Amino acid sequence: MPENSNNEIKNFLEGKYSPKGQEMWNKWYDRTDDFFDNMEVVQSDRSKLKRELRQIKNTNKVISLQYKNLAVAASLVFLVGLSVFFYATSNTVENKQFTVKLGEHAQIKLSDGTKIWLNAGSVLKYPKEFKGDTREVYLSGEAFFDVAKDKKHPFIIHTNKMDTKVLGTSFNVQAYPDQTTQEVSVATGRVNVKSTVTDENVYVTPGQKVIFKSQSNKLQAFKDVPLNTISLWRKNIMVFEETPLSEVVATINRNYNVAIEVKNKNLNDLKISAYFKELPADQVIGLVCNIVNAQYKMDSGVYKIE
Repeated sequence: MPENSNNEIKNFLEGKYSPKGQEMWNKWYDRTDDFFDNMEVVQSDRSKLKRELRQIKNTNKVISLQYKNLAVAASLVFLVGLSVFFYATSNTVENKQFTVKLGEHAQIKLSDGTKIWLNAGSVLKYPKEFKGDTREVYLSGEAFFDVAKDKKHPFIIHTNKMDTKVLGTSFNVQAYPDQTTQEVSVATGRVNVKSTVTDENVYVTPGQKVIFKSQSNKLQAFKDVPLNTISLWRKNIMVFEETPLSEVVATINRNYNVAIEVKNKNLNDLKISAYFKELPADQVIGLVCNIVNAQYKMDSGVYKIE
C-alpha cells in the first residue's frame, strides 16, 4: 500500500480528520473483495486473509493471525490499524453542530473551557470532547473566541478560506460565506492566520487584524485597531467600513431576520461606512437608503430598496 495511503488510514484510525482515510475504510467495510483487489501488498494467501477479515467484521474483535509469507505479513500493518479502529470505536469522538438562528446571538462553552460567542446565522462544528494533539473546530459565520490556554494542544478554527491557530487567547473571526472578505481581529494573545487558498500566513497580535480578500486571494494585515471595537456585534452594534451595499444588506438580514431586496442593482457596488447601535430594522434601512440616495418600501413583508 502506498505510503500516502498508510498515512491517511493512520490519521483516520487515530481520530484525526482524514476524508480519504474514512473513504478507504468505508470501501473496505462495504465491499471487502473489491478493496482487496486494489491492495498492492497482498500477494498471496488472499482468500485466508479475506475470511479472517470478514470474521473481524462480524465479531468486532481482533483476531491473532499467523503468516509465513513476508508479503502477506506486510498486510498485518493494515490489520493492526483495524485493531486500533475497533478498540477506538467505543471512544470515538462525537461531533456536534451548533446553529444560531437569524436575529439571535448565542454563547457556548467547549469541553476544554473555551468560551465562544456566536453571531446570527453562524454554524459551529466541534467535538464533544477534544482528543489528539490539537483542538479543532469549524466555523461558518462570525464568532468571538476566548480560548482556554493549553500549549500542548493548539486550538485551530477552520473556515472555508482560513485556518486560525492559537494556544490560548481571545479574538474575533468573521467568515460568512456570502461575503467577499474574511477577517480575524485580536483582543489578547498571539494568533497565526493561514490562507487555505495560497498557504500564505501572518501573525496577528492585540490591536491588529488580518483580512482575506477573495478577489485577490491575499491576506492583508492592519494595525492600530481599537480593542473596544472588536466584536461590537455582541453589544448589538453594527459597524461598516467601506462595505459594499450587498454585504450591508446581508448583515442586516442576518441580524434582524428580515428580508431586503435591492431592486436597483447599480446600488450594490456602492460602499458604506456607518455605525448603527441598537436601532430597529426600519430605521437602519432608512439610514442606509439616505447614504446611497435611495428609497425603500414594504411589499409583502419585504423591504425593497430602489
